[in-house]
Amino acid sequence: MKLSKEAKLGLIVTAGIALLFWGVNYLKGKDFFTSQQLVYAVYPRVDGLLPSNAVSVNGMKVGLVRSMSLMPDNSGRIVVSMHVSNKVRIPGNSVAEIYGTDLLGTKGVRLILGNSADEFKDGDTLSSKVQVSRAESVNAEVAPIKVKAENLISSMDSVLLVIREVFNEKTKENLKVSFASISASLQSIEMLTSTMDTVFRREGKLKSIFSNLESITNNFRENNSKITGIISNFAAISDTLAKSNISQTLENTQKTLQETSEVFEKINRGQGTLGQLIKNDSLYHNLNVASRDLDQLLNDIRQHPQRYLKFSVVSIGGGK
Repeated sequence: MKLSKEAKLGLIVTAGIALLFWGVNYLKGKDFFTSQQLVYAVYPRVDGLLPSNAVSVNGMKVGLVRSMSLMPDNSGRIVVSMHVSNKVRIPGNSVAEIYGTDLLGTKGVRLILGNSADEFKDGDTLSSKVQVSRAESVNAEVAPIKVKAENLISSMDSVLLVIREVFNEKTKENLKVSFASISASLQSIEMLTSTMDTVFRREGKLKSIFSNLESITNNFRENNSKITGIISNFAAISDTLAKSNISQTLENTQKTLQETSEVFEKINRGQGTLGQLIKNDSLYHNLNVASRDLDQLLNDIRQHPQRYLKFSVVSIGGGK
C-alpha cells in the first residue's frame, strides 16, 4: 500500500510530537520506559533546587526531582517529590540531603542510605537534611577571625589614641631635651675614656702602682712553693685539732667549772667550814679572841719564863 505525501507528513508530525512530549517529560523527571517509585521529602528551604535535578546514591544517579510545592499548613516548608528507580532499595532510616553538586551552585538530592531492615515504599516520605552551603561554612570559619580582627583594630585604635595623648607637644620637647642630654653624656664618656687612656699611658703614680702590683704577683709566683708549704702546715694543724678530743676536754672543763661554782655557792650559803668561817661572825670572833689569848700567853712566857720553867721542873720531880 502506497502512502500519500499527506499521510507521510502526518506520521512524521505525530512522531515528532510524541518524541517532544517524551523529551519534555524526561527532562521533568518522568521516564515512561523505566519503572520508578515516587518518594517525598520535606525541607525548610531548598537553596536553589529545581525540578529535573538529579537524585543520587554515593554519586550515582538513581532518579530525578519531579516537583516542589509549599506545605498547605502555611509553615513555609517545601515538599519535594522525587522519582527513584525501583532497582534502588531504600532502607527505612535513610535521609534525603540537598547538597551542592558543583561550584556554580547547582543543587541535587543525595540519598544517604541507612541500615534498617524496613524499606521505603512508593509514596513514603524520607527524612530530610540540607547541607551547609560553602558560603555559610566560610562565614562560620571567618566569623571568629573577623571578631578577632575587629577587636585588634579597636585595641590598635585605643593604643594610637594613648600614644597620641602621651606624645603631645610637651612630651616631644622633653624627648628632644632627653636625646640632647644623652648625646652630651656620650660625648662626656668619650672624653673621659680618652683622658683615662692618656693617664694610663703617662709615666707617674699609676705606672708605679701597676709596677708594684706586678712585683707582688711576681713574688707570689716565686714563693709559690713556700706558700704551698704554709698552707699544708695550716692544714696539718687543722687536721690535728680535728683529731684531738677537744670536745671531751671542753666538756670536762665545763664540768669542773660547774663543780667549782657549786662549791663557791655552798660557801656563800655558809655551808661547810669555809662557809661557816665566812658567814659566821662568832667563829671569827672566837678565833680572834683565841689568837689574842695565845699571843698574850706567848708574851708572858717570853717576859717571865721562870714561872713556867719552875712549874715544869716541879712537875717532873714529882713524877719521879
